[in-house]
Amino acid sequence: MTWKRQFARIRGVFSGRRRRASELRSEIRAHIAMEEEENVEAGMPPEEAHYAALRRFGNMTLAQERSREMWVWNWVETFLQDIRYGLRQLRRNPGMTAAAILTLAAGVGATSAIFSFINAWAIKPLPYPHSARLMVFELHNTKLGWTTEGLTSTASFMDFKRQETSFEKLVLWTGWDFNLTGNGPPVLLDGGRVSWNFFDALGAKPLLGRTFTPGEDRPGVGDVAVMSEGLWRSRYGADPKIVGRNITIGDEAYTVVGVMPAAFQFPLMGIANLWTPLALTDAQRADRSSSFFSAFGLLKSGVTAKQAGAECATIYARLGKQFPKSNTDLALQVRSMKWDVAREEGAPELMICFVIVAFILLIACTNVANLMLARAASRAKEFALRNALGASQGRLARQLLAESVLLFFFGGVAGVVVGIAGVRWIESEIPAHIRGYLVNYGQVNLDVATLAFTMGIALLSGLVFGLAPAREHSKQEVNRSLKEAGSQASGAKASVRLRRVFVIAEITLAVVVLISTTLLVKSFVISVRSSPGFNPANVMVAQLALPETKYSEDWQRRQFGQEVLARLRALPQVETVGAASSVPFGGFGQGVDVEAADRPSPQPGERRGAHFTAVSTNYFSAMQIGLVKGRAFNSADTQGNLPSAIIDGTMARDLWPHENPIGREIRFGEQHTVCRVVGVVNDVKWDNLRQRPEWQIYVPLAQFPSATLAFAIRTVAEPLSVATVVRNAIWSVDRSQPISSVEGLKTLIDIVGAGYRILANLLVFFAALAVFLGVIGIYGVISEQVSRRTHEIGIRMALGARRPQVLRMILGEGLRLAMIGVGIGVILALVTSRLLAADLYGVAPNDPLTFVAVPIVFTAVALIASYIPARRATKVDPMVALRYE
Repeated sequence: MTWKRQFARIRGVFSGRRRRASELRSEIRAHIAMEEEENVEAGMPPEEAHYAALRRFGNMTLAQERSREMWVWNWVETFLQDIRYGLRQLRRNPGMTAAAILTLAAGVGATSAIFSFINAWAIKPLPYPHSARLMVFELHNTKLGWTTEGLTSTASFMDFKRQETSFEKLVLWTGWDFNLTGNGPPVLLDGGRVSWNFFDALGAKPLLGRTFTPGEDRPGVGDVAVMSEGLWRSRYGADPKIVGRNITIGDEAYTVVGVMPAAFQFPLMGIANLWTPLALTDAQRADRSSSFFSAFGLLKSGVTAKQAGAECATIYARLGKQFPKSNTDLALQVRSMKWDVAREEGAPELMICFVIVAFILLIACTNVANLMLARAASRAKEFALRNALGASQGRLARQLLAESVLLFFFGGVAGVVVGIAGVRWIESEIPAHIRGYLVNYGQVNLDVATLAFTMGIALLSGLVFGLAPAREHSKQEVNRSLKEAGSQASGAKASVRLRRVFVIAEITLAVVVLISTTLLVKSFVISVRSSPGFNPANVMVAQLALPETKYSEDWQRRQFGQEVLARLRALPQVETVGAASSVPFGGFGQGVDVEAADRPSPQPGERRGAHFTAVSTNYFSAMQIGLVKGRAFNSADTQGNLPSAIIDGTMARDLWPHENPIGREIRFGEQHTVCRVVGVVNDVKWDNLRQRPEWQIYVPLAQFPSATLAFAIRTVAEPLSVATVVRNAIWSVDRSQPISSVEGLKTLIDIVGAGYRILANLLVFFAALAVFLGVIGIYGVISEQVSRRTHEIGIRMALGARRPQVLRMILGEGLRLAMIGVGIGVILALVTSRLLAADLYGVAPNDPLTFVAVPIVFTAVALIASYIPARRATKVDPMVALRYE
């Protein structure tokens, strides 16, 4: 059959159908009339001739059906009939239809919302032309097992760059803070120092001007900068002549060579407004002891990540033998930039949410299948009658399936609306401070892929879960169904058994969801309530970075800090104030290698790092960090005296277990500076409330002046109320000094924990939804059971059964279903909770309280859901019940 004939047959379904049918009927009548005329001419009476013609022609309806089969594909017409029939049935039962659509909207909407973020952050390629070929480098210690995203040695990477053959481009980069002055108030901007080919490797094109050239990536060649479109518009009024204009960064003149469009971002760097060339000196290129850079590369066409990883391993093994002091046990690993970005964006946590909402979708689908089973059971007599009139079991089953698919389709459409609302709510909860680390700055839309996923999962669910009522109906016996009452039909009894199985499955899934979410939320609550090691209440933090050109000498930095401290102490709103090179959760920080001076030096690669912070004398009192042993810094810890150090309890226990650390000496840093321990303070969590105890070393700011400063100001009132006077106090010392931020310390902590807070809110909502759907399932089954057994209940009560007995009978049925589902759910939860172990803090995967409390609470709620229809059963009038059906 040619495609033209096929198309004509399909078109026949939609056009000319009535005309063709009318012509067919006319042709049949004409044929019968001719036969009748011949019979009359043969001598038959007119009436007998008519009936003889009809008998000779045969079944007119069958002839019409066979003729229509020649016009169109029969299954297409049958399918359209089934769809129309399904629409009529849904319209006749608005209550059930609305309940099913709302239930599906909740499950499908939650699933589509989470899938939208997974699609945007973990499935879609990064917004770069060759994103699949972009790889990041991580350094792994094969002996100790640690992995770092940065490079521990610049020289080693330069050696690797000279020897590798797998990459088309290799890029070094690091996040940086720039002091921008002129053309407005001084401001500290986030940005990056990058190798000249940074934008070229990413395939990014400037909005104006150009990016960097190879000649600009050398020290002393010239100071150039590329700025973001946002900075160009907000600070320079979108000046079209910005390219070639000089701006002042850190008291130095930089020439703007280009402007990057607002759509450009590098999520691993975060929010960036300025970029300057890296311009490494010869000493930095030859440094084998340290590095503050990260790196990524663009694979050559045809080279796989596995091949590149093998080459990295070979080269670093060679460097380990060539430079054993700095490269022993170190290996360079290659990882897809896409996965690295997704991991930073919380892809593992998103996958946990996706699994949970998938369970919720199964619960919702099972609920709808239960509704359809109840609906099909109540129509058993109707189906039997239609079957007796000639409709096949298969045709009736297909009609039920079509009704199911339509129901799920409308539920999917409603789910899209719910999904859009869910996406917008999640987006609104993302703090502005972390949007730079999210692809497209956290903006997520329901694109074609998400819509296709949503409708596909809805229609697939309709097919799968619509099979249950269709299959149960196909088992019915016509004669028995016609003889029995509707509620007593064998098909109805089989339907009830299947509905109980569905309810048990719902309860099982709901318990698994509830236990898993309870563990995760409990973990979040414990982390939030855990002590960070200091008291953040009423503490304002002002952070800044002194420009090296203006504050190049230690005495200049020391003097600036002392003058600002004096001005801040004079403020009436200030209770106490301290300064530090960095504060916990502030974003800045420095690490150093530390060892005990009275212990053998560790082997290469085995030295441990510690957070290094230079602090003023009042810092510990301002932060309220408890002193465990020894003393705090005082006026004796000044320049010219033996350097002092204060360490935390974890470091003291690790270096000198069961010994007094006071008076001991430690060595740290590249210069192996020696300090005497004068005190021990409580452990402090540095950048995460879930953080395990780490080493921390404090030194006097007077002995180790810092170019980065953070002033911790404990106020007598709300911290934000003094933000303006704090800025003015700093600017009274240096009017051109940019201030990075003036924020409450509690706000900084909340920003870091924003992702976990959003996750916790989502999990609470998902848990409530799972419980609600599970309870609805129990209520529906028990309610239908009461309706089905109304006649039986009436007989029992007529024979003397009391209402409490009837109540216990109905409640017992609900309790049995709940107990079976809860029992299976607890067993499954014991398995699934172990998969969450890596995401739990302060909570064991088999937490006894959770595994006892959740089943008890769920069983109690299930009993309440069963009590409502059970109480209705006790009010049955025996006389009315005996006439029921």
